[in-house]
Amino acid sequence: MLRTLCWVMVVGVTMGTASLLAQDAILNHFYGQGVHKFFARDYVGAFEDFNTAIENGSDDPRCFYYRGLTYLHLGREEEAKSDFEKGAQLEMQAARKFFDVSKALERIQGRQRVMIEQYRTKARLAVMVELERQRKARYEELRREEARVLDRAPPAVGIPEAAPAPPSAPPAAPPAAPSEPAVAEQPPAAQPPAPAAPPAAPPAETNPFATEPSAPAQPAMPPAPEQEPAAPPAPPAPPQPPAPAENPFAT
Repeated sequence: MLRTLCWVMVVGVTMGTASLLAQDAILNHFYGQGVHKFFARDYVGAFEDFNTAIENGSDDPRCFYYRGLTYLHLGREEEAKSDFEKGAQLEMQAARKFFDVSKALERIQGRQRVMIEQYRTKARLAVMVELERQRKARYEELRREEARVLDRAPPAVGIPEAAPAPPSAPPAAPPAAPSEPAVAEQPPAAQPPAPAAPPAAPPAETNPFATEPSAPAQPAMPPAPEQEPAAPPAPPAPPQPPAPAENPFAT
């Protein structure tokens, strides 16, 4: 069933295209026949052929140009200007078809060609103005859309500003320690009296019978540091012969 529908659509499109091509061929035939009659100076016959093509839906600007030229030769200048204007509009709007208008009008010279070119130039200028207007409208629409998008865009990611810190509450007081029983202050103990200095030793008495005063005691040597060994003691001095005793009765 689906395949049948596809075949029907393909046949319909093909027949429609063939019908359009056949119609264009017929309209082109009327156009060509009218051109031959125009240059043969059969302006009435040429007008009938061009008029038939236009009334049957021809959008060929050449048909309007040549029918306007036929109007000029028949003394109907207002209708000729209207056809020139319509032909120029169709020429500027023809996007899917190409009509070699310049080639078709190369045998038309003088005042007639100048009139046709004026309408063609005016149509080109109107098309340029319309295109410029559309371009500006698109540009304004893009600007409005961009502004709308920027308004809805999230803020740029950056370093946030430091917000002022809220006032902090005063710190809570620590819990009070359990109170200890007060201890009565005692007066400071009396300092013991300093020990009395030892009594000075009495001076040694001179032994009158001593043969030689005793040598003073040598001070004790301080102990050597632990790092170095102690020096060996010095050998004792040899005994001295006793001196003769002094006679206390000698004169």
